[in-house]
Amino acid sequence: MLAELLAVSSAAAAGAAVVAQQRAAHELGGAADRRLLRRPWWLAGTAASVVASALQAVALAGGAVVVVQALLATAVAWTTVGESLLARRPPGRAALAGAGLAMLGPLLVVVLLGPVTTGGTVELASTPVLLGLVGVGAVAVAGLVWARRPGPAGALGLALAYGAGYGLAASLLAVLARDPGAVLADPQHALAAALLLVVGPAAFVASQRALARARRAGPVVTVVLLADPLVATVLGAAWFGERLALDPPVTTGIVLAAGLAVVGVRLLDPAPADAAART
Repeated sequence: MLAELLAVSSAAAAGAAVVAQQRAAHELGGAADRRLLRRPWWLAGTAASVVASALQAVALAGGAVVVVQALLATAVAWTTVGESLLARRPPGRAALAGAGLAMLGPLLVVVLLGPVTTGGTVELASTPVLLGLVGVGAVAVAGLVWARRPGPAGALGLALAYGAGYGLAASLLAVLARDPGAVLADPQHALAAALLLVVGPAAFVASQRALARARRAGPVVTVVLLADPLVATVLGAAWFGERLALDPPVTTGIVLAAGLAVVGVRLLDPAPADAAART
């Protein structure tokens, strides 16, 4: 239960980070340059991001990767909560419903998964780890190739790449968090740390470019909500020996719960025509 609570806390901190950094960007008219480094809201958002990463690391040290990553998806709902608190007004009915569904979907996934059994330590030079790296790399490359399409369509390719990157980064973070002392003693763990330092920032840059190219954030967030936990599930099973009791009713329930989260994102980020109709 502690890992689950830490994961939700990490999601809340991540949502707060997004709100604070957006506030800083709005103060500069949407600019994203060095001036952000001197804005208090940007610094506060950066601090919240550090807290979110620390909480995620502790959660991954004792919890299943698939469960932690599923709960981190609730950051979308926490962002709405933060925006409302910052604006000092309650969210509208559509936003409230969207935040509720975006929160309910991942929570239902975790409930339906039930207890997740895990194996022993990870052998970083093993075939499953290498195949996992190759597989995630192939997905990321496919996303980057798709990203060459002009306009918003290409943003979905970037979203796929950074969603897969976040799933991989979480798995690498779990490896390091479960045996932090090995980074200094084991060359394989040191290599995993170096890879995390590359994958994490690369996924962040891809996320910023995806959101900048997309007309709306909703489709981008939807792709990430699906890609990140899916990659985490595959790597959790292949690397950490996580076993899920997935019979047809449970699988159907998980798919429906994921659909609730997607609908929630849709309500939080309406199409232009829908937004105009509500005003």
